[in-house]
Amino acid sequence: MEFGICFNVVDVLRENAEKLDEQLASVAGAGFGYAEITATACADINDNEIEAVKAALLKTGLKAKRACILFPGDMKVVGPDRNEPALREYLEKLFPKLNKLGVEIVVFGSGGARRVPDGFDYDTAFDQFCDTAGLVTDIASGYGIKIALEHLNPKECNLLTTIEETVKAVRKVNKPDCGLLFDFYHVDPETEDINNVVAFKDILLHSHIAVPGSRLYPAPEDKKALEQYFSILKSAEYDGSVSIEATLRDDKTFVENLKIAYDLLTSLHRERYIV
Repeated sequence: MEFGICFNVVDVLRENAEKLDEQLASVAGAGFGYAEITATACADINDNEIEAVKAALLKTGLKAKRACILFPGDMKVVGPDRNEPALREYLEKLFPKLNKLGVEIVVFGSGGARRVPDGFDYDTAFDQFCDTAGLVTDIASGYGIKIALEHLNPKECNLLTTIEETVKAVRKVNKPDCGLLFDFYHVDPETEDINNVVAFKDILLHSHIAVPGSRLYPAPEDKKALEQYFSILKSAEYDGSVSIEATLRDDKTFVENLKIAYDLLTSLHRERYIV
């Protein structure tokens, strides 16, 4: 299993190139193997910035293997304002850049973009989302990139809010390069829905982790809660990439957050996977 963190490398680069070098060195120093970059931030990145990000990653041995936040919130993929030509134009500009940065899997969460407007028909919205996911997958596939559909909790979105519903969308898209992302924060661990990860392990492409409820970086006091996550992944025979998509703890430095989380996750992985 390989662990990474969600990290907006483009925004940090634009703020301060030296800060990017420093933070990437901290990520690598803690043990992480990759950065999950922010796709929307790459939409207007220029060639010089692409080379600067690649150089910064190379210094530490990290890779930008994953990307998240595919669409900005104001670019609607469902509802009466959905504009397919605009979506296609955005994607055709974005994916060559993600490819140059080395991205292999892009997460399609984008709760704001896929929120169903009040009064809009659910079935129509679901079909629109699947059409969009199919369009995304077709364009991404041309660059060797896969798409992982993400279930979001009902507090953040009103479409694809369970694993079961998200799997239904993956099946409807029905393309080999479109699969499922399992996010431990977004699923209620007390429900049976969480076990659907195991039931649909054939389409599981990637995973996100944060402390349930708080969405904080994992720490030792969260070990018991996170044991369930690793047990489910093992049952699903998943040993792929896991990204922390979480909020840093205010009482710890950036480096401390990274190191504590990495040590906990690797410890849980050893306990569950290595007999």
